Amino acid sequence: MVDKVLNTIKKFNMINKGDNLLIGVSGGADSICLLHILDKLKKELEIDIHVVHVQHGIRGKEADEDAKFVENLCLEKGIKFNVYYFDVKKLAKESKLSEEEMGRKVRYQVFKEACTQFDANKIVLAHHMNDNAETIIINLLRGTGIKGMGGIRPVRDNIIRPLIECSRLEIENYCLNNHIEYRNDYTNNMEIYTRNKIRHTVIPYIQNNFNQNFIGNIVNTASIFRSEDEFIENIVIDYMKNIVKANTKEYIIDLDRFMELDIVIKRRLIRQILGQIRSLKDIEYKHINQIVQLADKQVSKRIDLPKGLIAKKTYNSIVIKFLGENKDKLIDYEIKDLSPIYINELDKHIEFKLIKDKKNNIPKNLYTKWFDYDKIKYNLKVRSRESGDIIAIKGINGTKKLKKFYIDCKIPKEDRDTIPLLADGQNIIWIIGYRISEEYKVTTSTKNILEVRYY
Repeated sequence: MVDKVLNTIKKFNMINKGDNLLIGVSGGADSICLLHILDKLKKELEIDIHVVHVQHGIRGKEADEDAKFVENLCLEKGIKFNVYYFDVKKLAKESKLSEEEMGRKVRYQVFKEACTQFDANKIVLAHHMNDNAETIIINLLRGTGIKGMGGIRPVRDNIIRPLIECSRLEIENYCLNNHIEYRNDYTNNMEIYTRNKIRHTVIPYIQNNFNQNFIGNIVNTASIFRSEDEFIENIVIDYMKNIVKANTKEYIIDLDRFMELDIVIKRRLIRQILGQIRSLKDIEYKHINQIVQLADKQVSKRIDLPKGLIAKKTYNSIVIKFLGENKDKLIDYEIKDLSPIYINELDKHIEFKLIKDKKNNIPKNLYTKWFDYDKIKYNLKVRSRESGDIIAIKGINGTKKLKKFYIDCKIPKEDRDTIPLLADGQNIIWIIGYRISEEYKVTTSTKNILEVRYY
């Protein structure tokens, strides 16, 4: 068993000399087996190890005993140990997540923070062959592509899984034969959780009625999927360099070049972009397909995606971007006594200053403007557009409807509500980032200047 794990470590290049490993240890057979084996190999591998235990606050006294058990084992072996406490039930309720999902979330949060705290460069988890088979089935039931059928990766970023080629039976036999004690978590037998139903009902049924080697077969198939996935991924990355322009929260796909791609590459390219902007959690096949089909829709067509993401078609591109969780909230701030305000929805500030001395030149900055203060009739507001809004434009007699201005400037419909306006009643003083009103411009007869700075 030790040799098998060592072969896995070498096969996937999991560990290098001098690595500081952070091992997640629950107290169960899998993680205790992992800890024992890495403790045996640490001199040969020339590594340092640190154990982290997460107490989820679900099983009361039993969970406390698990934490104590792991702590005592680490003290006995002279291994550095830390325990972290959470009320997962409460957190799950507040976040509207399942306890299973919330538990996973806090564990990865702990691993990330502990790596920084203890200067660890790799996280070691005890996932094994059976876990992999269960994950593949879960992915298949939810609907998945090649990536999901690849199951659990032996190495993902700085996370490694040395037991990934070992079965649960091998792990339990190793503990039995080496007289290694471990804790049993009764929640692992409760079939209220999806994974437990698959573990205790679905897989045994398949093994008993169809194929005893089912776990080995499905894991081998997953290995093939992973290889093909990596091959396609490299092709997609090459395409992205040529047809996608990216900034912090927005990706612009060249429409003509996108249309020339095979449907397989189109889908993978979209998936790659979504994953780079935000987590792919809650992104389904239907969402990716909708974006692919967007290429054939009319200009300004928009698709709303989970987690504040949107995709829209412009004249020559498909734009995918993150609008944020507040994307549907309208802006409405009344300005009192020219006090500065913070626009929470846009994470922007706006400041006001009265100027009586006109010796300085009118600022040329796009986001700092001067206005004739005495022409303001009503209470100033910074707000989103409203029906009836108008702005005085140079070169035309009178005013233009704001809607017409947006159409003329080819501003997409979905962006119009998020453009902040400095307004005097229905008269728009400044379409921030675009244009100021001719009616409120500073002239030679201006006595009081209002300087507005947006940042």
